[in-house]
This record gives sequence, structure tokens and C-alpha cells, in this order.
Amino acid sequence: LGYDRVGCWCCPNNNERAQLLSRIYMSEQAERWRKFLIDFAIKIGKPDAEVYVDSGKWKARQGGNGIAAAEEVKIKFTNCTTEENAKVYKLNSPIDDSFLNLLTPFGKVTKELGRKLINETIVLDIKTNVPILSIQPFSQDGYDYAVKVKTMNVAKHDDLQRMVGYQVRKFNACRKCLKCESLCRFGAISIISDEYRISESKCKRCKMCVTAKYLEGGCMMDKYLKTKE
Repeated sequence: LGYDRVGCWCCPNNNERAQLLSRIYMSEQAERWRKFLIDFAIKIGKPDAEVYVDSGKWKARQGGNGIAAAEEVKIKFTNCTTEENAKVYKLNSPIDDSFLNLLTPFGKVTKELGRKLINETIVLDIKTNVPILSIQPFSQDGYDYAVKVKTMNVAKHDDLQRMVGYQVRKFNACRKCLKCESLCRFGAISIISDEYRISESKCKRCKMCVTAKYLEGGCMMDKYLKTKE
């Protein structure tokens, strides 16, 4: 059709020629896209929304301001008032097996060793078999769903809690972008049929997927949906 680059037809990196071709060959979709951009510009308070869009200034916009999903990337928690080294994290949905599976990089996830009365799950250090995490569903004012995470038998409690927080972010905000899948050199992470899974047998507990050096904020959505306070 004459496009000079491979990629999405509505990509902000497209030049004016590509935009013109889109208006010619995909006029209906292009008009819908323009209307979407104008509506969004109005929503975030741009004074002249049509000029903002048609002049291409919308392409410079970054971050999550004005996007509802941006709230999901924020790690919201309170410190537990009854136990040391414990935090209560806000979740977007109840704890389930998919949440517990996200804790695989920290060690062996086992429900059997947890206290049944409080539905506790324990994570054991993969080398020593010593408990390092206690996970339990929790009721917290202001949170529809919450999880209480306590770190144990580790030298750096804050470091471990930070990495757990990254997994909470994934649970709340993952958009299946495949970055984690490509990051894992052992092939332990797979995203199939909209499901994020970590293979317990393949995972080497290298923690690359929960280390900011390799994945800022533990999730690509943290980078692209950051908001200005």
C-alpha cells in the first residue's frame, strides 16, 4: 500500500505520509481513531482538542494521566499494626492460585504448611527450606480485596517486600505484553490464553523478573502508565 515502515497503522511514530495512507485505505478506522484521540484530549483538559490531535502534538504525550488503568499500577499498601515485617497490599481481585503462582520466583509455594484457619500460604527458601514469606487473605478498611504479606528469616526484609510488591503490581496491572516471557532465559514464564504462568520446575529463582535492574518497577506497565502527582 506504500507504507515505508512495518508496524501498527495508528502508531504515534508514523509519519505524515503513513497517516495520509491510513486515511485513504482505512478511512473508517482512521476517523474512529481521530475521534478517540479528540475525546481523550478533551478528557485530560486540552483547550483545543482538535488542533492538539491534528497537529500531532498528541504523540508527545506519555504516562497514565487521564487513563483509568493507571491506578492499577500503583502499589497501595499499609504497614501491619500487629506484626513486624508485614504489609497489607490492596488487590483488584481476590487471592487465587494465579496470585500464589506469582510468588514462585521467591521459593517453593506451599499451602500445606500454612495455618488452615486463616488460609495461610507459606513460601520456603528453595535452598534451605526455611519459611521466608507468609501469605494470607486479609480484610482492610478501604480495600475491596487485600493480602497480608509477612517476611521471615531474611536479612533484608525491605528488599523482599519490594519484590513482592512488584508481583502485586503484576497481579493488578498485567496487560500480557510478553516482556516477562522474553526476559526469562529459562523459559519459566509463559503467557497463553490470557494467563500468566510461572513454571515451578523451570524457574531457577534468579529473580530477574522481580529486579528493577532488568524490569523497572517489576512490570512494563509501571513505565508506561506512570502519572504525575
